[in-house]
Amino acid sequence: MPSVRFDRFYRYQELTDLLRSFAEEHPKLVGLESIGRSHEGRDIWVLTVSNRSTGEAADRPAFWVDGNIHSTEVAASVACVYFLKHLVEGYGNDADITRALDTRAFYICPRINPDGAEWALADKPKYVRSSTRSYPYDEDPIEGLTVEDVDGDGRILQMRIRDPNGLWKA
Repeated sequence: MPSVRFDRFYRYQELTDLLRSFAEEHPKLVGLESIGRSHEGRDIWVLTVSNRSTGEAADRPAFWVDGNIHSTEVAASVACVYFLKHLVEGYGNDADITRALDTRAFYICPRINPDGAEWALADKPKYVRSSTRSYPYDEDPIEGLTVEDVDGDGRILQMRIRDPNGLWKA
């Protein structure tokens, strides 16, 4: 088991090394992949935690956990690592965790905002609420994501549609 401390916050490279250690030491349970790069070029890591010998994670019901959406929310990253450690240590020792990992997939993204976290954890911290990327963005708008008054009533609202599997979907 990787050596994890919960009395401190991890900088980007330390967190990356820790996540890699979990994946390397528990390859049957933990997979690690980058789902993209931040504005400053850091990988955004997601761990897939599931018993690979009992089926593909993509074919199972899933549970998503994320942390550190905003720059100074670094405690959530540590909470994600704690959850990861709890799942890995519990497999084979706790019947509920074993059953969950045998039949479900857990996707854990400990740090959605690695750039902001680095600013917040720097030796001389800087505060930025969300991304280090300045707004408005320089590139052209993404087609389909343009805010528009579609019915001409002077209001721009969210669209809600009844969902047969639940109450509503956007």
